[in-house]
Amino acid sequence: MSALLLPNEILSMSAQAARLLLDSGDGDGALLYLALLECGGDGDRASARLGWPDARLRPAWERLAALGLAQAPNKTPAPPPPPKQDDRLPEYGRGEIAAAMEREPVFQGLCRELEGMLGRVFTDNDLRCLYTMYDHLGLPAEVIMELTGWAVRRERRQKNNPAACPRMPQVQREAFKWKRLGLDTLERAQDYLRRQEAVDGREWAILQAVGVTERRPAVEKEREFIAAWVELGVSDELIRMAYERTVYQKKTMNWPYMNKILQSWHQAGWKTPAQVEAGDKPPKRPARPAQGQPKDYQPSQERIQKNADWLDQFLEKQRKGGG
Repeated sequence: MSALLLPNEILSMSAQAARLLLDSGDGDGALLYLALLECGGDGDRASARLGWPDARLRPAWERLAALGLAQAPNKTPAPPPPPKQDDRLPEYGRGEIAAAMEREPVFQGLCRELEGMLGRVFTDNDLRCLYTMYDHLGLPAEVIMELTGWAVRRERRQKNNPAACPRMPQVQREAFKWKRLGLDTLERAQDYLRRQEAVDGREWAILQAVGVTERRPAVEKEREFIAAWVELGVSDELIRMAYERTVYQKKTMNWPYMNKILQSWHQAGWKTPAQVEAGDKPPKRPARPAQGQPKDYQPSQERIQKNADWLDQFLEKQRKGGG
């Protein structure tokens, strides 16, 4: 054990940071935080130390930023340019897809499952979109099914229509996003969807709290802020309070400014409006002493002696005058 605790080889983190990382359950975020500690808080060095691809590194930075534990470096190393053949979508022909349906029972079964989820028989273009996700992106069948189910739920929520379904090109665009985020296993996909469902459950309430009165889905940038606040566990009441202060200062809604307010309150440990109000009050000044003689005033020995001499003289005069 002593060999693990060499001088100048000990890193330390706050208990609050440890709790946040443990509660998040994000292993990559915890590793990135340890790399930051080892590199003295230098984000560029920490990123280089891990040597992860951008698709894995970016979600880890996003998680730490959402937890209020770090900010991504201003300049992250640019990912290497993709091979030239990846710049364009593959042009699968009808024969290729038909052959895949015959020789790959997993792809055939996936096609039938998605037709049932979307409630229609796939066209040639639908099949090309699906085969692009399966063959070109290399996403497992179970991940594609999770992705499609999520796309269906989102489409119905946004359109407020229980029968609405997305088109396959929409699902394909989301698949490219998932691939960039490294969501290529069932475990990662399900963890991502749990976070997204938590955002979905509060999106409309938060939009109302920030002055959005008409029902509409949040745009991508707004949803990023909402996701960060949900991750921090910020209440609707606190969001409303931060919104009012933002409008007071900026005269309009400003998402980045409001985010800074909520991040600062979270770092201060304030979880309720009462805590914010108490924390924002200036410290009480000590009561000033009353004008004139201080409360704990004590006469000097010289003054006491003068008073005693005067009293002796007065009494002596009284005695002589009376005699």
